[in-house]
Amino acid sequence: MDDTLDSEILQIGEIAAEVREEFEQGTVNLSILTSLYSKHTFVENMNLFLSRARVMFPMGNCGLTSVYLQSVLGGDVRRGWYKTLPHTFLLLDERLVVDITSDQFGGPKVYVGYFGCPYSIAKEKIGTS
Repeated sequence: MDDTLDSEILQIGEIAAEVREEFEQGTVNLSILTSLYSKHTFVENMNLFLSRARVMFPMGNCGLTSVYLQSVLGGDVRRGWYKTLPHTFLLLDERLVVDITSDQFGGPKVYVGYFGCPYSIAKEKIGTS
């Protein structure tokens, strides 16, 4: 890995950690999150859904965080798996995974790294930048 890519991964990791902190502290702009997630998935009662998601964080928040991260970093929101468990995460340039909820499966709180084990992808993309 070259120094430029190392630097890019570190910078993306810092941004991802800041976004993770926004979710942990409940300071994510709910209007923006509602707008972004509504384009991703239909939720009948978005306010109730977001309220429950905040209490459960990071459990069940992979889609929410991924669409939010996409608005910040670009890339593609992808459905797939973390090990054998269904999961949604951000994929940048078809090579870097950005995931701020892998700790729900025993992974790190913030992961930025090359795509590969323990991540795998379903065929379809979920929205594009």
